[in-house]
Amino acid sequence: MGCSGHLPAGGVRAAMTGIASRPRLLYDLTGLLHWYGYFRRPAGVQRMIEKIGACALFQEAAARVPGAACHVEFVVRVLGSDSFLRVDPSLLVALNHDRARAMAEMRRTFADSLQRAPFRGLVREGRYFHIPYLVRGLAQRSTSSLTAIAPPGPNDAFFSPGDLWWQAGYAAALARLKQRTGVRLLQAVHDFYVEQRRDWSPAGFSQVFARELSAIAPHVDHWLTPSQAVKRQLLNRLTQWSLPKPPVSVLTYGWDTFAPPAHLPPSADRGILGRHGIDRRPYILFVGTIEPRKNVDALLNAMEALRAELGQRVPDLVVVGGYGWRAGRLRQRLRRGARDGRLFWLQNLNDGELAAVYRGARFSVMPSLGEGFGLAIQESLGHGVPCIAMARDETREAGRDLATYVGPDGSDLKGRIARWILDEQVLAASRQRIARRLTKGGLPSWNETGRLVLTSAFGEAAQASAPSAAALQL
Repeated sequence: MGCSGHLPAGGVRAAMTGIASRPRLLYDLTGLLHWYGYFRRPAGVQRMIEKIGACALFQEAAARVPGAACHVEFVVRVLGSDSFLRVDPSLLVALNHDRARAMAEMRRTFADSLQRAPFRGLVREGRYFHIPYLVRGLAQRSTSSLTAIAPPGPNDAFFSPGDLWWQAGYAAALARLKQRTGVRLLQAVHDFYVEQRRDWSPAGFSQVFARELSAIAPHVDHWLTPSQAVKRQLLNRLTQWSLPKPPVSVLTYGWDTFAPPAHLPPSADRGILGRHGIDRRPYILFVGTIEPRKNVDALLNAMEALRAELGQRVPDLVVVGGYGWRAGRLRQRLRRGARDGRLFWLQNLNDGELAAVYRGARFSVMPSLGEGFGLAIQESLGHGVPCIAMARDETREAGRDLATYVGPDGSDLKGRIARWILDEQVLAASRQRIARRLTKGGLPSWNETGRLVLTSAFGEAAQASAPSAAALQL
């Protein structure tokens, strides 16, 4: 049976008696708390962590609903130690409804966890950016509400969502946890581009990633990747290191967060677009972090060339995304374009605003040179908006046969954009094809993604509630 269900015939007493013996999945939010300590909006990895944790399946399991076959606990690691503290599961749900309050509480939780850190651990693992939260944590010591988790056992599982490769000591702490308790370790890996293209990441990060990955790999019981492409890369890496190859599962990201709320009036989207100044002309959309890997330069080059050829027939360009790294020149270019009035750079949109911006676009362009999956492609299609993407193995998994692909070198990017600008019938046909497939249904939800995590953690214990192969086909 899966980690969901109804009260068994034995009644409430029998159900509650069995709660303590149910296997636990420890869902690590350490990286997410770090992220929101310094950033206001999620990148793709953070979206995945949020959506799985906030899905009804995991929230019910966290609430110890009678009849559930397992229990989910959300945890944060105490920096520089082997201790984990319990995190309020409702914070992940609140991010979708009251993000400001949820982020304030997450930052308080982050500070609270840091003030528990041992002095030697802080010296060993602390970084300069921890100092403000360490001070805040010491100031709020008397109001601390975090409690330590009970030690896991061999029937339990620990899910590391793959967002803490930069933190020295994290992999070693998980290895010690497994050796000490026998807990099953689930490890997510989202991509390998930090090694494939070192010029795309902060200096030295590729070495840090390789070191931490090789340190944790011998202890992993089950790997999780966002695509078959990353799965192949992971297996190749394990072969190179002469390490065992435990099972690897591919997590299909949920599509159920894209539909507009039923109560949303038609004027709501127009109001959002108007507040951002993008309601006056048609626009083409890009969504992603501003960094070299996303290849925004190629999109800007194509748009500038098309404006020189086609003039006012070319729609505006809306770029949605925060500033990443190694993109100082690109940031200046975006700012110059914004001053010209035909480019709009939007940052820190909430989920409702982003959805409205998607729905208002004529089409989107995602020219990324490297992805683990390509969530923005799926988001565009999920909103019924045609998308042009680079033809890469991982992006084809995100866009399936609904996106329109250009060669991986991007040589035909300008031509494909021009065709959709000039031929309304071709663009309309793409939009209609997407609408038909969305209406058909059969798209995986985040609940089904969560079930796959539980299946990876507990095997047959969660198999009954895992989605069928047919359910994962568009």
